[in-house]
Amino acid sequence: MSMEVQPPSRADELLTPAADQRQAVQEVIDRYFFAIDSCNPDLVRRCFANDARYTSDAGLLDMEGRDAIGNRLGKGGRFVHTTHVRASQEIVIDGDIAAADTFAVAYLVEPEAAGGTVHVRGLRYTDRLERGADGWEIVSRHHSTKWQYDQQGCAVMPV
Repeated sequence: MSMEVQPPSRADELLTPAADQRQAVQEVIDRYFFAIDSCNPDLVRRCFANDARYTSDAGLLDMEGRDAIGNRLGKGGRFVHTTHVRASQEIVIDGDIAAADTFAVAYLVEPEAAGGTVHVRGLRYTDRLERGADGWEIVSRHHSTKWQYDQQGCAVMPV
């Protein structure tokens, strides 16, 4: 007797245990880091709700709406390369609402013409997420820079 394995239905996905929901929230945050580092505005947009709000300590990154967030953060800005690494994190889930507090380190590389400086920043992201029909989305995010040091970069060596 052979048993055919069926993919889970959408209903099964929405009724997963708490650990799976915590992982689903973490995946949204990791997807955001990948989207930023790969300069993918569409993927950045998919991390946020349509009416999401993004704020920062100095107000330089304040914006509202999925499109504004994706258009601004998904293109790399003045940096030619970035790498964001998630460090420590706390996620609290209450039904269809989640709070995530994430510390990360970002490596931000300026163009060689601008000196090739590598900025290394300790960041904190304070997020509120909601689970809807399409899964978890960030509805509000606050971005804080906790520390930074700068290092002169070097030319990329092809391998």
